[in-house]
Amino acid sequence: MWILHAGYAWIVVHLLLRAAAGFGWIAEPLAIHALTIGAIGGLTIGMMTRTARGHSGRPLVADRWEVACYVLVQLAAVARVLVPLAHADAYLASVVVSGVLWSAAFALYFVRYWPILTRPRLDGRPG
Repeated sequence: MWILHAGYAWIVVHLLLRAAAGFGWIAEPLAIHALTIGAIGGLTIGMMTRTARGHSGRPLVADRWEVACYVLVQLAAVARVLVPLAHADAYLASVVVSGVLWSAAFALYFVRYWPILTRPRLDGRPG
């Protein structure tokens, strides 16, 4: 699942931005959001989809719904962290866009997985 690798990559981005913030080159919230939106958000959505598929007896292959969730979370992280680095005057817009993208990712997960998680497993096994 590439989303897990992308989530871990945001940890590296977080550490680099944290160092830059320590030198006073950038604002510290950019580093924090690289960790929270990029790493935690990416890893969370990746693990939620993987475990939900496994526990519902479905194949462990991401479909277009999951990929859309993954892309939306990654775009939210880029909008919140990298856009303000490139265009400081777009800060407020980047916060709003990021929030909408992140919310859309988890709303899409809810819409997709509510029926899956409230019905019996496909293979009839318990769990």
